[in-house]
Amino acid sequence: MKTIVSVCSARPNFVKLAAVHHALMGSGISAKHVIVHTGQHYDPLFSDIFFEQLSIPTPDVNLGVKGGERAQVIRETEWACARAFDDIRPDIVLVYGDVNGAVGAANAAKRSKIPIGHVEAGLRSFDLTMPEEGNRIAVDRIADLLLCSEPSGVSNLKKERAPGAAQLVGNTMIDTLIRMQPQIEVAEIPADLPDTYAIVTLHRPSNTDDPAMLRLNVETLTELSERIPLLLPLHHRFRAALEREGLLADLDRAVTLLPALGYLPFLRLLSASRFILTDSGGVQEEATFLRKRCFTLRKNTERPITIESGSNILTDLQKLSDRQMLLSAADTKGQPRITVPVLWDGKAGERIVEVISSYLA
Repeated sequence: MKTIVSVCSARPNFVKLAAVHHALMGSGISAKHVIVHTGQHYDPLFSDIFFEQLSIPTPDVNLGVKGGERAQVIRETEWACARAFDDIRPDIVLVYGDVNGAVGAANAAKRSKIPIGHVEAGLRSFDLTMPEEGNRIAVDRIADLLLCSEPSGVSNLKKERAPGAAQLVGNTMIDTLIRMQPQIEVAEIPADLPDTYAIVTLHRPSNTDDPAMLRLNVETLTELSERIPLLLPLHHRFRAALEREGLLADLDRAVTLLPALGYLPFLRLLSASRFILTDSGGVQEEATFLRKRCFTLRKNTERPITIESGSNILTDLQKLSDRQMLLSAADTKGQPRITVPVLWDGKAGERIVEVISSYLA
């Protein structure tokens, strides 16, 4: 029996892992799937019900690596993973996305001569000021299997001459969304919400850590809220920044602030919204699949397929024209013509399992 280890550090990683886990359990392959949580991102929404909703086991191992400076987290995750791998003896290690923990786990596997699969390989924003960009490149340089969610990933890896085998397998996050749609449609959401609204998520340092940019975000959301109600599930980093700059009360008067939401209620709100404002990569993808207009409050995206699909528009609030475009969206009803990308069909996990099985054989 082969042992496949999935190493995850953040809640979105587990949403992606769920697709691989279900595909593996339904494949008939004689394999054991061991789930390792690095502990890097503490999330109060991690609970037994989260894993029950995704129908995946709670992690077999929690390494307990807490937050800190990027280099420290990567180093401590590498050490902790190396010890865990000595006990587990995996035949392959899967890492997900672009978090620091993925780099640490991949480094540990490489040092122990264990094959590495990178789920969501090849995505590039071409902005090296983003720590995530450095993490993507670092993992892709040492991974044996480069499992890409969109064609740009394969193209980028070929240009970089990545040594691993790059394959387009589709989007595991969309697998989970498709599988969970019946539960999403009946998920419990906060009461007394408006019938028509836009939803906002902000958490990246580029939007929260610079006081001038933070104030511009608050001013823009306040102005936009005069045209359409805004719902904003508050990420802990965004809340801390607002409190630090004394802007929380100002924003609270303008928009409906919600606590951080679980996977199911958030997707229900997303699917019923008129449009979305975000700086999250995963939300860009979910918006595209749900055929929603999505304004990404960044100067770049590592997911160009979301733009090509017709869903996503990069929006730089420092540009007056972009702010005006955003304000005009409140008066635009209906959705643009949006095409769901190729292989975002709910079967990415199955294709990943096929690739892994062939590789291990």
